[in-house]
Amino acid sequence: MIAQDAQGAELARPWVEKAGGTYRALLDRYNFVGKAYNLKYVPVGIAVDETGRLVRPVGSVNIQDAEFLAELKEWAETDGIPKRWRGLPGVRPLPMNPDEKQADDHFQAAIALLQEEKKQEALARLKEAVRLDPQNWLMRKQLWAIDAPEAFYEGEVNYDWQEARKEAEAEELLKSE
Repeated sequence: MIAQDAQGAELARPWVEKAGGTYRALLDRYNFVGKAYNLKYVPVGIAVDETGRLVRPVGSVNIQDAEFLAELKEWAETDGIPKRWRGLPGVRPLPMNPDEKQADDHFQAAIALLQEEKKQEALARLKEAVRLDPQNWLMRKQLWAIDAPEAFYEGEVNYDWQEARKEAEAEELLKSE
């Protein structure tokens, strides 16, 4: 499991603990994995072999799905890529385009500003990152988590709040260029 939170492990830890994994979880504060595999939303599942090659397209996973669980076990136990995963589109990550690269620059600057406890400056950088890469839900949710922590770190994930926030931003945040 890899958690992604620009504010650090202390805020990601409760979610990792809630997931109940009995394995080591990593924190990807700087979104290295997201950039390497063109991940733009959470939660997401990827299957990567020991060389870092995607063996299954990026997408959602449901460990409760018997067919997926059987495929995952086959891959883990035999090192053979399950038949259904072979030849699927989207196994190769796409390189970042110029706007995505610039958005990532703003995201990285926001992390540095957060470490200096400059929240307002970090929020401004995150808003610019989202304007440049509006489909990047990793960056967008980091913006929201910093701006409205009560909607992210208390209780269950409030998807209705997120949808309302997205609609409210459409005019203000994403229209400005």
